[in-house]
Amino acid sequence: MNKWNFYTSKELKPEGWLRRQLEIQAEGLSGNLHKIWPDIRDSAWIGGDREGWERVPYWLDGFIPLAYLLENEELIATAKKYIDAIVSAQEEDGWICPCEKEKRAKYDTWATQLICKTLKVYYDCSGDERIPDVIYRVLRNYYELLKSGEIKLFKWAKYRWFETFISLNFLNEKYNEDWIKDLAKLLKSRALTITP
Repeated sequence: MNKWNFYTSKELKPEGWLRRQLEIQAEGLSGNLHKIWPDIRDSAWIGGDREGWERVPYWLDGFIPLAYLLENEELIATAKKYIDAIVSAQEEDGWICPCEKEKRAKYDTWATQLICKTLKVYYDCSGDERIPDVIYRVLRNYYELLKSGEIKLFKWAKYRWFETFISLNFLNEKYNEDWIKDLAKLLKSRALTITP
């Protein structure tokens, strides 16, 4: 699988104007959204009763690098709190999204793809050694469910499937197991299939 290698917050240290722009973001909505927006603050991703699809993963995908680039301990602690809640809710079969088992077939698994990308970002920033196994279990489960036909790609998962390659490349480097490449091929073939 061809890929890009991304720099992480360990390799980049913002200074001057760029650092100030990140500080403005941290002082503004980006750094405080979890305090004011119920869909983030009370999300189903962390055990609440609000939106349980893309909002928390999307927010964390930007919030985590912001916290680590600024080396802001308060923001880092907040990121960890969210990641800890998400990881602790992972089901035994590997499923991680806040969706009841009987509703998985109708759940747009774009959130599965996105949370794996977000977990990879968190791993790159934090070095948290739990994360490779969490991503492995999520995507192995995803592979089995797609392969068996229990779930299908539709809506955003069908159109944003390629973003899964960030976490797939990570797993391939770490584990190099055949199912990882098979999942990449499966995602591509299912996404490119035209449906009425």
